[in-house]
Amino acid sequence: MEEPRPHEGVWIETENASSARRPRGAFLKRHWNAVWRLFFIQSSRNERTMDGLGLFAVLSPFLSKWARSREEGSSLARRHLGYFNAGLYLSSAVAGVVVNMEERRARGEAVTPERIDRTAAALSSVLAARANYFFDALLIPLGLTIASIFAIHGTYVGPVIFLVLYNYYHFQSRIGGYYRGVELGEGVGDAYVPRLFREERFVAGCAAFASGVFAALLFLKARSAGGAGFIAWGAALVAGSAVLRRRLSVVWSVVLVLFATALCLVIYGYVRLR
Repeated sequence: MEEPRPHEGVWIETENASSARRPRGAFLKRHWNAVWRLFFIQSSRNERTMDGLGLFAVLSPFLSKWARSREEGSSLARRHLGYFNAGLYLSSAVAGVVVNMEERRARGEAVTPERIDRTAAALSSVLAARANYFFDALLIPLGLTIASIFAIHGTYVGPVIFLVLYNYYHFQSRIGGYYRGVELGEGVGDAYVPRLFREERFVAGCAAFASGVFAALLFLKARSAGGAGFIAWGAALVAGSAVLRRRLSVVWSVVLVLFATALCLVIYGYVRLR
């Protein structure tokens, strides 16, 4: 039985978590059956448990090792089939923390099921918000903007850059997050996440710069493609989108703007052919 610690909590790296570190080769050999399942954690998303079934699939190779009896195994399965929503990228880290804590509980340490569930729920919301901002608001827009800039010049280098940039952080979050979760346990939030996306500000600056370059190139291409009238039409669409957004949803605003653009291009092409 471990001695109680006065400041024990979700963000404290425990001695047991630190001592669980092992070479990565041995780690992957032991956890490979769970690692490949991490990439399918959202494949069975539903309204009742969100990604709970996916988390259960990740943990299922270990359930028989953690349970001391058949009844305990059934209890473990029911517990880990509950609600789970940690997003796409850092759900792996939460799964690693659960594995760490369940292994310690199975060894007889004072880790209760309630404590495991509380820790997973607390980490899920925090890590999901951190990863969603970095990927959805910074990294993916940056990669798509770079790909679009190269596409304007008729080269396929842009999509390659996007895939390399995205998957570098994607695999770092998926596999690296699970590794750190198993290694650090409850201390993953304090010891790993602050250093996870070190280049966040740099990526944000690059995204802003790339957006400016793309807007300038788009302006030049529009001018050469359709002249001042084409640019004026684009400005009118931007203004129309802002007005429609106040009355309609984003989806319907986009639908109407695209429909108007398509109609304009058809009429413009017909007039030129005549």
